[in-house]
Amino acid sequence: MDEGGRYGTLNDYKHMKKLPINTQNKDVVVSWIYTWARQQEMSIHEQRIILRILEFCQDELKGLKIKDHLCKLEHNKYDVNIEMPASLAIFKNLEADTITETLEALSRRYFKYEDDKRWWMCSFISSPEYIKGSGIMKFRVDNKIWDIWLNFSKGYRRFELNKALALPTTYAVQFYMLMSGSEKPISFTIEQFKEWLGIDKDAYKDKDGKDRIDNLEMRVIKPAKRALDESCPYTFTYSKIKLNPLNQRSRVTGFTFTAKYQPQFRDEALESKVLQAKVSASFAIRPDIYNYLRQQCCFSASDLNNTKDVWLQAQEVFEDPLLEIAMLKAKAREAKKSPQAFIVAYIKGKIADAMSKKK
Repeated sequence: MDEGGRYGTLNDYKHMKKLPINTQNKDVVVSWIYTWARQQEMSIHEQRIILRILEFCQDELKGLKIKDHLCKLEHNKYDVNIEMPASLAIFKNLEADTITETLEALSRRYFKYEDDKRWWMCSFISSPEYIKGSGIMKFRVDNKIWDIWLNFSKGYRRFELNKALALPTTYAVQFYMLMSGSEKPISFTIEQFKEWLGIDKDAYKDKDGKDRIDNLEMRVIKPAKRALDESCPYTFTYSKIKLNPLNQRSRVTGFTFTAKYQPQFRDEALESKVLQAKVSASFAIRPDIYNYLRQQCCFSASDLNNTKDVWLQAQEVFEDPLLEIAMLKAKAREAKKSPQAFIVAYIKGKIADAMSKKK
C-alpha cells in the first residue's frame, strides 16, 4: 500500500516506527461530537493535517500563542487562517505534487453536522495555497468546524498526538481517537460503521449485494487493530452482532468494539501530567508561589484550582516564577479588569513568549 493511500492491510503497521514525528509529544483533546461523526474517506496525509489542526486548537485552549517563523494562526470573522510546514503532515514523498494533491483533496472533503435545531456542512479547509520551494502551505478553516473541534458539551477523547501521527492508515487513526479513554462498548450496524469511516455503502459486497464481513475485517478492522496493538495506549477487541445470536451461521448485522488499555505504550511524562492535574492546587503548586498568590494577589482556592495548569507551567518555564508574578502584581493595580484576571492573562502571554524563544 502507498503510504498516502486510504486502504489498510495487515502489513501496513510495519512502516509505523520508521516515520519521523517532528513534534514534541502531547495529549490532544478532541470533541466527542467530531470523533463520533460520520466521516468522508481521506488519505493518511489529509488525516494528519486534521491532527495538526486539532493540535492548534488544543494549544489555543491552553492559552499558547501559535505564531513563530513556521506555524501561524490568525482568527478572522468567519474563519481561521493557518500557515504550517507541509512536513508536519507529509513525512515521505515531500514533493510539490504530493503537497498540492493533498491540499486539493482535503479541500473537497466536507464535514456535516445536524442536531434538533439545524443542519449544515462545510469543507474541512478552503483556499489552499502552497508556496513552491518553501515547504509552507496555507489554508482556511471555517469557524463552524473550528467550534465543533472545541465543543466538549457531549464529552471528549484524549489521545497522544505522536501515536496518532505515526499510525499508517486513516482507519487506524479514527479507531485510536474513538477508543482512547472509552469506558463502554461501542456498537455499530454495518451501515453506521461504513458511514463512520467514510466507506462507500456499496463497498465490500458480493455480487448479490450482501456485505462481505470477511473483507471488512481483513481490509479495515484487523489492520487498524494490529497497528494499535503494536504501539498505542489504547487498542480494542471486537465481536460480531448477529441477527440471531443463538445461530452461529446467522447473518452479521454489526460490530461491537471494546477499548483495551495498554499501559506499556503510554508516555510516562504525559501520564504524570494527567495525574498531577487531578491533585489539588495547594499540593501541586510550589508552596511559596501558592501562598504568594493567595495572600498577596488575593486569589481564592477555587481560582487557583481552575488555573492550576498555568502556574505549573510557569514553574517549569521561568527561572524565578515568583519574580514574574510579583512584577505583574504591580501592573495589575492599573488594570481595568480584575487584578487576578490580568495576572493570569499576562502570565500566559509571558509563558508563550518564553517558550517561543526556547524553540
